[in-house]
Amino acid sequence: MTTRLTWTHQPYNAIWDHILFLSSKANVKKLLVGQTLSNRAQTQIFTDNELVEKKSTQIAYSISQAREYYYAADAVSVATSPLLYFYGMLSLAKALIVANDPNLLLDEIKYHGLSSRPIPEDSSCHSDNGDVLTLEDECAVVKPGVFLHLARLTQGIEIPENHVYCMRQLFSVNPELADSYVRSYGISSQVQYLYDHQEIYEPYRLTLCPRTIDKTSFERLFPELPNDFACEEAVRHNQALVYQSKSTITEFPRYIGIYSPLPGGRYLVRGLDYQSNGAIIVQYTFPELCDYIFMFILSNCVRYKQEFWGKVIRGEESGSIGIMNQAISIARLRFPNFVLSQFYNESFVYGTTARWQ
Repeated sequence: MTTRLTWTHQPYNAIWDHILFLSSKANVKKLLVGQTLSNRAQTQIFTDNELVEKKSTQIAYSISQAREYYYAADAVSVATSPLLYFYGMLSLAKALIVANDPNLLLDEIKYHGLSSRPIPEDSSCHSDNGDVLTLEDECAVVKPGVFLHLARLTQGIEIPENHVYCMRQLFSVNPELADSYVRSYGISSQVQYLYDHQEIYEPYRLTLCPRTIDKTSFERLFPELPNDFACEEAVRHNQALVYQSKSTITEFPRYIGIYSPLPGGRYLVRGLDYQSNGAIIVQYTFPELCDYIFMFILSNCVRYKQEFWGKVIRGEESGSIGIMNQAISIARLRFPNFVLSQFYNESFVYGTTARWQ
């Protein structure tokens, strides 16, 4: 994916400056018909003038609406901001789906695609039954709507309907929360700093170098890895294990992912557990998709659980406010940039120039 670098001291504002280019219907039309420089797939270049007209109108308005929600969220406290951020994320997601899916318009994606209502036979989800003890017990249930379209469009994965996501699980796979997760809960997250990696395609070979020399602890976090990788006896530069893929591996495993956040660094992230045809599969899920779920859960607390939410944000509940505030700050920056990158099929990154004295 082509990388576009913007030099800025304010990446949040720069992201929105790029996004708001598409709040103009004329600019959206140019993007959709291929007149704007981008790496969009050929299937995302449209020739039907009537369809382009409809899509450009809907995309431009959805982006303008998303910015208004973000403006409003930035102006208020955490007592209400998650609800506004979620509505902004929903508008961005809808704009992206309309832009990149040739078959969908807003009328086909009216619902956000998540629910707080637990499946009756699933006792792991407490979100709607009054038994919630902490924020970490809150959850979301997958339903038809925007979320499934977004996962399919951006990552190409099919998430089972009625799958349950719990808040603690979302925290555990958030790369930028890895250290805070350990401090908050006293246990390791499902994330490991990555010292180095290399992927060769012909023949396929994947080398992973997690930044640890504790093989036992690492393989406890990533139990699927030893089946497909061999760990070399020598460590790299005295600080990283070296795992080489076995000959049976012909593509990047779906149960892990490599993530590089905006501030820098690289992480190896374990996938989430999903049920499929009676079996458990582990599927790496984009952090930005997890941001969407996370903000939905918080928005649900803001709307329908005012007393509980008040205890959370006052720190009376469990101290979750600390890690939650960090997660909100990450999501408000990361999700819009993810949508921006998906519009153009390019990676947008940001840097600050250094000065030598």
